[in-house]
Amino acid sequence: MTGLQTQDSEAGVTLHDIDSAAIRIRGYAFRTPAYRAYSERDLSLKLESFQPVRSFKIRGASNKILLIPPKEREERGVITASSGNHGLAVAYVSNLLGIKATIVLPDTVIKDKLEWIQSLGARTVLYGKQQDERARKAEEIRQNEGQIFVQPFNDPEIVAGQGTCALEILEDVPDVRTIFVPIGGGGLISGIALCTKLSHKEVKVIGVQPEGSASMYESWEKGELTTIKESKTIADGLSVRRPGDITYSLVKRYVDDIVLVSDDEILSATRQLLRKEHLLAEPSGAAALAGFLKSKKTGKSVVVVSGGNISREVLAKVIAD
Repeated sequence: MTGLQTQDSEAGVTLHDIDSAAIRIRGYAFRTPAYRAYSERDLSLKLESFQPVRSFKIRGASNKILLIPPKEREERGVITASSGNHGLAVAYVSNLLGIKATIVLPDTVIKDKLEWIQSLGARTVLYGKQQDERARKAEEIRQNEGQIFVQPFNDPEIVAGQGTCALEILEDVPDVRTIFVPIGGGGLISGIALCTKLSHKEVKVIGVQPEGSASMYESWEKGELTTIKESKTIADGLSVRRPGDITYSLVKRYVDDIVLVSDDEILSATRQLLRKEHLLAEPSGAAALAGFLKSKKTGKSVVVVSGGNISREVLAKVIAD
């Protein structure tokens, strides 16, 4: 894409930033396919589950880390707080660059994700169950040890990296009318919505969030940044009690609607991807399909399958059911 100068004045993210990120992250993130769905007419599945770390998080993480001056990142290393996929992406990029990484994860982190992160040479710290608890712990470590914090979602450079997903969707499915995107902290939908609305304003962007972790939905409905009391969902990658101020502001301006889905609907969508599409997705990755099925939208649509790092326990449940 050329001639992209339009800017979001509050978040400080331009279409040029997204275009530049797409060039910067080549070799770290893959260009993923928009797969024509077998089970649903006029639906394509954007397979971020085919990324090298099996989730979209590699886009934002690689863009952010690559923008840190090499000497600084080598001397200080990086740190982040994550439910798993973002931490995996940070560990993967850090391993490729030969820099130190510390990943703060929940006590309940999926074992396979933990082992993969550790195999990449990252130091792991297990703490709490909620994203905000992990973020505070990571900040405490950063203050003591001096690492560079790589935010999981509330950062313009993370948003720009995630926005590269929209560049590919708009090129590969030029007649798309609606894009369905899962929401946790809002980094992915912020990048996709900003890129889409500033270049193809007629395309609708619909967010999908679990009923048990509806922090962005509550903020969007109330018109102000809101913290929910509890976040509890089978979609662990979407479990966030408070979205970021940057991501909330972008969602408020550029997202057309947010659909809430139950854990049962998410699991049903996970089964449909496995049984009808022969695609393996984690619950967080299947949430957008659950939103599409619930909304009953017509016209050419794209669902972002955001991740494929399903736990063995959930996979066994999906297969058994």
